[in-house]
Amino acid sequence: MPLGIRSPSSQPNTKLRAENAKAGEGNRKWLARLGDEDGVILIGGTSLADFRLRVAQSALRHDMFPSYWSLAGILLAGGKFVSVPLGGHDISDVPKNNGVRELSLADYDDPGRYPNMAVIRFAKVHDNVGSDIDRLKSGRGIVDLAAMIIPWLAYAWGTKGASNPLLEGKGLPSSAFVETVFAMSGFELTPGLSSASSCPEAMWQSAKWWTEFYERTTAASGAGGSKSSKSKSSKEDSRTAVPMVPEGFFKIGQVSAAITE
Repeated sequence: MPLGIRSPSSQPNTKLRAENAKAGEGNRKWLARLGDEDGVILIGGTSLADFRLRVAQSALRHDMFPSYWSLAGILLAGGKFVSVPLGGHDISDVPKNNGVRELSLADYDDPGRYPNMAVIRFAKVHDNVGSDIDRLKSGRGIVDLAAMIIPWLAYAWGTKGASNPLLEGKGLPSSAFVETVFAMSGFELTPGLSSASSCPEAMWQSAKWWTEFYERTTAASGAGGSKSSKSKSSKEDSRTAVPMVPEGFFKIGQVSAAITE
């Protein structure tokens, strides 16, 4: 059953807004204009691997349409974000860094190659995000992201016997990374879905349809005020992300997944 149908909300989250790019505006300028300092970033590409990943996530949708998204990450200041991509790196670095890499937004500037973009903020305060990313890079005992890469590469390449990893309870490495960073701060990013099935589509559906859940979570935590109002009255407070109803912006340049040679 799809995440949207299972959610307690009957209407989509109005704090998640569509923002079209201006004429001639690449993804980098679009992000800089609207806000690229923090939050979860979702990217949907048009390569063969992106196409395969987007189609794989159709299993989580009631309409069985491909997902808009093929990669998830955590934004940092300075035009950077951190993620666990399947390729584009020296494989010798994967065991050392648990597959976690710092990437440049400039490499994802072309809206032809990356037509779908979203930035979603799930937490008002998440000060320990940097230290938790570092812990995850050196802590394969927390979650072995390197092991998760292997079945997804096999699926993307169409190797013999490779099936859709999501149907076997194996989430996408990039989204598992993001979810684990939030979980380390006691924050549930995708309610209603097993963490083993973590994927960008789950994050998108959660932000779009689970508004009432996040409202209850925010009220229960006593979170209020603006993003800058930070409470650090105890050691526990400094380790916990302060929740909020997700807000952000997105643009969908390619509704139906297709490959661009």
